[in-house]
Amino acid sequence: MKYIILILFLPIICFSQNAYHFEYDVRLNSLERKAHLNISKESTSFYYEVSEKSSSKNKKSENDGNYEIQVVLGSNKKKERYQIYEQKKDTILNIDYLNDDIIYYYDKLPTQNWVVTTETKKISKYLCNKAELSFRGRNYIAWFTTDINVRYGPWKFINTPGLIMQIYDESKSFFWSINKIETIKQFNELSINNDSEIISLKEFTEKKEKSNLEMVNRSMLRYQERGLELAKTEINRGREKTFEWEIEETKKD
Repeated sequence: MKYIILILFLPIICFSQNAYHFEYDVRLNSLERKAHLNISKESTSFYYEVSEKSSSKNKKSENDGNYEIQVVLGSNKKKERYQIYEQKKDTILNIDYLNDDIIYYYDKLPTQNWVVTTETKKISKYLCNKAELSFRGRNYIAWFTTDINVRYGPWKFINTPGLIMQIYDESKSFFWSINKIETIKQFNELSINNDSEIISLKEFTEKKEKSNLEMVNRSMLRYQERGLELAKTEINRGREKTFEWEIEETKKD
């Protein structure tokens, strides 16, 4: 059995600035999650999201009375999904799920070319600068503060000049907003089972899309059994729409 071991140390009252814990509210389309970013100067930093809730939606067209059925794939169980930033290896170790199976996969630490603008706004008590980023098929807008010297943000966002307080894509379908900032004295160490198989991002993506297609087909079959005629089935990718190897393959063609 594959499992995650969390070694937790209780924080003490006297805080220092060697380690931080940041909490975010996350919306991924109709999925809602809580996210935690744990940053340490001495230990390996990591980020994780915990499922909150999700819902499927039916949209009715006013013109012809047809319905667009949006099926949210996934489980209602609270699962923790991790990104572990391995700076020395120049990689991110991801811990995710395919159905109820834990999957470990590596992703190269991304090169992200942020465009910092002159626009500012206040979030909580912090003055934030606006930055823009194109990453794997989506355009993001981030608000970061240089008052906190952390070059990480939630998920796979890195290398801003300060802590990302808020970030969202152009459609605001994917949205992170910070709700807690705290310094911690004792860092929560994270370790995994060393015997676990670790695959590549490409392998994980292929397995996930095959699993998603099977789930969608099963869902659509239930609608067909009720006598509904399906015009088309479309699976939308999540935060990452286009991957580097796909761009390279397109160039070769």
